[in-house]
Amino acid sequence: MYAYRTLRVEIPWRLVEERPDVLDLVTRMRLAAEEYVRRLLKEVTGQEESGLTAEELDRLLTPDRRELAVKIIEEVFPKYDLKKYFVNQGKVFWRDVVFHRAVPLDAQLRIENERDVGRAVFVDLRSEVLKVRRLNETFVVRLRRNDIAWIRERLEEGAKLKLAFLGVERRRGREPTYGKLYIALVFARETAPVEPKAVVAVDVNRLDHGIMVGLLVDGKIVRRMRLLDEGAVRELRRLHEEISRLDERAAREADPARKRRLEDRARHLASKRFRKMRDVVIRIAGEIIKLAREHQAVIVLDTMEDESYRELKEGDGSGVRKHFLDGLGQLRRRLQTLAEWYGLPYLEERLYSTICPRCGAKMEGLSNRRMHCPSCGFSDHRDNVPLIWAKKRYWELLQKQPAFSATILLLTS
Repeated sequence: MYAYRTLRVEIPWRLVEERPDVLDLVTRMRLAAEEYVRRLLKEVTGQEESGLTAEELDRLLTPDRRELAVKIIEEVFPKYDLKKYFVNQGKVFWRDVVFHRAVPLDAQLRIENERDVGRAVFVDLRSEVLKVRRLNETFVVRLRRNDIAWIRERLEEGAKLKLAFLGVERRRGREPTYGKLYIALVFARETAPVEPKAVVAVDVNRLDHGIMVGLLVDGKIVRRMRLLDEGAVRELRRLHEEISRLDERAAREADPARKRRLEDRARHLASKRFRKMRDVVIRIAGEIIKLAREHQAVIVLDTMEDESYRELKEGDGSGVRKHFLDGLGQLRRRLQTLAEWYGLPYLEERLYSTICPRCGAKMEGLSNRRMHCPSCGFSDHRDNVPLIWAKKRYWELLQKQPAFSATILLLTS
């Protein structure tokens, strides 16, 4: 089984200003990929934007649809003046274009003195640079120390550079614009599934409440820990409040220039909020994966029912909660991909916090987040209840077989 991780290398804006042809090409690649995806999905599902999950797309993009995908690529890509190389790459990696709205490029990694074989993306660790070809002129980006360290860590784990994406972020608005170029380096590693000897149960609610994690060995809860960064939570709340104020001012502003400045400032802070949330998720996921690797454990993530998730997001008039709930989606994706990377079994199961683990009755909430069962008298803190459910189902969870996706997920760092 192969697992994938991705390093996103940001391209400094000063380089983009020096080479506007690069931004133009990448934007055309993005537009071509988006049109291709719309047409393919319409053929497959009857809708241009189906809102399908990665797992659902995996099931739909079967090998028998390759001929249809190739035909659409041959019709769409030339409209955006994409040459033969990009057309051929799109045809080879037709499924990946659907998932990532980008055209994959072939890539080579030089560690020491390997011969340069002329791939579109050339990563030279010796010179600490990344070169992008297939342009009018070669585009060179200097690698940061953190990028180099990340690559070397993946190499030590037995990974190899598989391919790359040259991408651009789409800024939504009345008139969508494109900016912030990046190169995503996809590394692949063959992993052998771990035979689990323990269970790491993860109870999720909102990131500002913390993530409750329990280690279970031989059917017993041997460790509990709450993963919460209070400083980051305060900063996320502050950013949300400031963005909300800017949005309100922009909505009332009549002067177009001032309105645009307010909107630009709000977008900048929204990007900062996303990065801060991502950093929180990276730290939390890292602690969970470390615990699971130390004990060769299956990771069991509590799944929130869709209806409950929608109620929580829509029930908060201020909107601040939804961003903490959105962070749970990032956490789920990161945990799943890192689990696959290290061969750890990963399950998503319902671990109830309001259903009594002793008799199955609906429990009542008391003060200080304690739950009480009116039927049998059971009582405990709300955050402990899912761990008790994991304990009750320990042997069942230990023996369940996870289903890993074959899709390359662009997990950054």
